[in-house]
Amino acid sequence: MELIERYLQSVKFGLPKNQKHDIIAELAEDLHSQIQDQEAAWGRPLTQEEVAAILRKYGHPMQVALRYQPPRYLIGPQVFPMYIFVLKLIWMCFFGPWLAIGIALDIFVAASRSGHYQSLTVVLDNFWLAAFINIFVVTAIFAIIDRYQPGGVWNKWNPLKLPKVRDVNRIPLSSSVSELAWYGMISLWWMGAFGFPSFAVLRVAPAPWISRFFFLPLLVLVLGHTVVAGVNCFRPWWTPRRAMLRAVLDALGLLIVGALLTICFTGGSFVSVNSTQLSQTEILAMQKWFTWGWVLMLLVWVEIGYLIGFVQDARRATGRKPIRMCASA
Repeated sequence: MELIERYLQSVKFGLPKNQKHDIIAELAEDLHSQIQDQEAAWGRPLTQEEVAAILRKYGHPMQVALRYQPPRYLIGPQVFPMYIFVLKLIWMCFFGPWLAIGIALDIFVAASRSGHYQSLTVVLDNFWLAAFINIFVVTAIFAIIDRYQPGGVWNKWNPLKLPKVRDVNRIPLSSSVSELAWYGMISLWWMGAFGFPSFAVLRVAPAPWISRFFFLPLLVLVLGHTVVAGVNCFRPWWTPRRAMLRAVLDALGLLIVGALLTICFTGGSFVSVNSTQLSQTEILAMQKWFTWGWVLMLLVWVEIGYLIGFVQDARRATGRKPIRMCASA
């Protein structure tokens, strides 16, 4: 029943990675056995409140999961999973973007002047100092909680308030709407509705070889994603056919971005810069600056995103569940 599935899902969150499936199967069998015995004794199915009472007696999901965790030292097993979760969240939301932006800035500086390794060193010095202080503070807080609140954190809980089991084939409306808006805007921009950026002393446009050889493939790619996102808004669940369509689009995106990166790494430029107030050397430096900015975005963001999306959509199209990750496609 759904309440049991919600309970097992919450227990699974804190289990050792390589033992999750075996432990969950054992717990599921034990819980269903208890419920069946109780129903046989009373001669009727149990109500939701009666099932919740059995689960409450069985223990909080984190307490059950912690029985299977190895012993810890500075931070005890009752709060350790939450401690690791908070550190991962801080890294993904703060320190990871900080490091990526720092490297990006260093590449931009490298494209226009020498001595860029010194700038990266300054960024990393501040980064490691902030990371050390943050980890130290978070560790100290959780160590205090573990020392002065033994068992008190999980005493008051209600099985009826456990999160519902997530349907991996259900598409959140917010995700579909954001993708529709994003790809729709990119489609209009690529077709010239918004134009390309221009500044007071220079004009930036796509390199001629991009307009000639990549205009149509990129237009097909973004329009395809726009159509899929639009359909997802009204039919918010993945079907094998629709997943296969997006997997094909992901594969096309991988090929296009791979070709663009290959051309760039062999000396090509993504943009054409024109200016009457800059010298030819300065124009070439600006073209290089813009190109490496696009390279960083394509390599770190777009290419990895398409690769993850292709794997997830290919699994959906073949009837398998997508891989569970922090940022699932």
